[in-house]
Amino acid sequence: MTHPITEKNIWEVLDFSEPTEESAYNLLLTQSNSLVDATSGALKMEVEAIDSYLDTEPPKPVALYMLYVVAPYLGNFRRKILTVVEGIEGRFPVDIYCHIGEKEDKNLKEVTKENFLDKITEILMRRLVKISIENLYQQSIEHRNDIPL
Repeated sequence: MTHPITEKNIWEVLDFSEPTEESAYNLLLTQSNSLVDATSGALKMEVEAIDSYLDTEPPKPVALYMLYVVAPYLGNFRRKILTVVEGIEGRFPVDIYCHIGEKEDKNLKEVTKENFLDKITEILMRRLVKISIENLYQQSIEHRNDIPL
């Protein structure tokens, strides 16, 4: 005997045929192979995505995308570089928070899709960010050379 309640498809109310607007997450992922190629695998990029709320009244739901540089030869040590805050109701503009450097240099507000990758590049060119990633690369290379073949 079948039960009508178990035959209900809760997913039928969703439309999976329409493409969604490109997100900051998708744009970040397009860059992940570039770091592996540039460092011959000594570093890789990882993007972690979580849902959260801004501490506003009322609380505002957001998606957070954390960009890490990972050193596989150092036990997958991760260095958080930046976090992108994307509103749930719309993809862009986004806010970007850098985790390295002076406080006044860290935040970029209302970044548009058109200049998103340029703003990420600006953050990577900041002196302390650049030094941090380059040092991680050097440490990774030194450790890779210590690993017996």
